[in-house]
This record gives sequence, structure tokens and C-alpha cells, in this order.
Amino acid sequence: MARDSGQPVISEFSLYAFALKLFRDRGYAGSPLPPRNNTLTERRARKLLFQATSNEGFTSLEPATNRLPRDPDFSSVLFMLAPAETIEVMMTADPFCYLSHASALAFHGLAPEQLEVHFTLPDRKTWQILAKAKMEAVIGFPPDEAEPDELPFRLTRQIPLPLVRGRSVLRHELRFTVAATVRNGIRATPIGETFRDTLAAPHWCGGIRAVIDIWREHATKYVDEIITSVNTSAEKILRVRAGYLLDEVLGINDPRISAWAADAQRGSSRKLDSATVYESRFSEKWMLSINVPDTTLPATTA
Repeated sequence: MARDSGQPVISEFSLYAFALKLFRDRGYAGSPLPPRNNTLTERRARKLLFQATSNEGFTSLEPATNRLPRDPDFSSVLFMLAPAETIEVMMTADPFCYLSHASALAFHGLAPEQLEVHFTLPDRKTWQILAKAKMEAVIGFPPDEAEPDELPFRLTRQIPLPLVRGRSVLRHELRFTVAATVRNGIRATPIGETFRDTLAAPHWCGGIRAVIDIWREHATKYVDEIITSVNTSAEKILRVRAGYLLDEVLGINDPRISAWAADAQRGSSRKLDSATVYESRFSEKWMLSINVPDTTLPATTA
């Protein structure tokens, strides 16, 4: 059942879900479950998973025992089913993560794909809430109400090593979730949030120079999505940076953008690039230091 699922990796809980389905359906793919198998007890479930998996570090997906080998790219318990690339593996390993930052830019066709892959996932508390809902959908009742023999395996966060299938994996946590854009089974931050994230963390998006180039080339096509996303940000400085780029750099006249000028305020921390020092070149309207070595950016010199 696991190999037929088409997934590249599988967790203990997902294997347990297959076992539940097997016992509920009393068979699989035309093969009936022998009558001696009555109910799926905790002991029986653990034995099935033990028989189907191996903790040994096989390098082949077809070991001599035909057991599913432990995935060596994760410190948590995860098993390999089929060859796959980094993104597909991570999408399956963590059902609540999605591509973000530079990887989301590549997903949306805004920038070349980088060797390192950025993923965002909910913080631990939010992740657990989502996991409980997913477990309840499988077992039919809240997991907190389960007796030990009713839920021997739980859905837990998988912990990847720094390299997964040969590529660097960087994970970022958020206290809130977004409705990810999904294409061909790959989840990513929506286009508006992707633009917003470039101003919040340009160092994870190729650097501020690359970010400005992306805004110049593509932001006009996604103005409504960007405005909607930036409006929801709790950080005023993001609205100021976005306002400067949309208003003064791209020349977009929109009352929703003009309203962000109310968030402008003087201070040495009000910089277009938070990672570098304050410069005297500034935007008077947005009260923002234009501390990027690009003379084509509109600014006033004090």
C-alpha cells in the first residue's frame, strides 16, 4: 500500500493510517484480509510496522529484506519509498510546510532557482493544532481522547538534516499560516506574500540588489496582490519599504499605497536594507534611508 501511494517517503503515522484502512476495508487490491485478523490492536499495529520497515541505513530502496529503509537525510523516523528530489521529499515529509523566500521566487518564475531550498512551516504550537486535525480525520475522533492502544503512532514534525537529497535545507517558522499556492503538488507562499517576504528578509531572497531588480521587473503585474499582503503585515517598516518601491521607484499612483505614508517616521533604523548601515541618501516622503549602492534609485541627499 505504501509503495503504491506514489509518495517518496512515509512516516510511521502514515503507515499506521494504511494499516487502519486495510483492516477497515478487510483487504487491498483484490486480496482479502485473512479472517484470523480481527481488529487492529496496538500490538498488531506495531508488529506490522516492524515487519514493513527497517532502521538500518540501506543505500538502496530495494534491500534484500524488502523492508522500507530508514531515510538517512532525517534525524526523525521517516522511511524511503522511491527516489525523489529535495522539494518533493520535504513536501511529503511535512504536510504543513511550503516553499518561501528565494525558493518561492523561483516557484513563481521571478528568479532563478538556488541550490539552497527555503521552507516555511508553522511554529510548534500551530503545527500541533494542524497535526491533531489531520490525525482526527484519519482515526475518526480527537487524538487527545485516544487511549494508548487506539493511537500507537502520532503525526510528528520531521527533522531534516542540513542536506536533504544533496541540497541545503533552510526552515523558517511563522506564528501564523498562509493559504499556500499549490501547483503540481508543490506548495509555496502566494505571490503577494512572496513579494512582502523579499522586503522582510532580502538576505534569504538573493540580497537587496536582486530584490530591487525583481520589484522593478515584476511588481507592476502583481500590484493588487502585493498591496493586499503588505496591508496585513504587522510591521510598519514593510509598508514603508513597499510604499517607496511602488510609489517612487515604479511610479504607481494608488490611494492604498499613499495611505502607508502614515507609517513613515524618522529614525536610524528606517532603512531600505536593514542589513547595512544608515546612509544620508533618503526618501523625504517615506522617511527612509536609501542605503543601497544604486544611484538610479530616487533619493535626496542631506
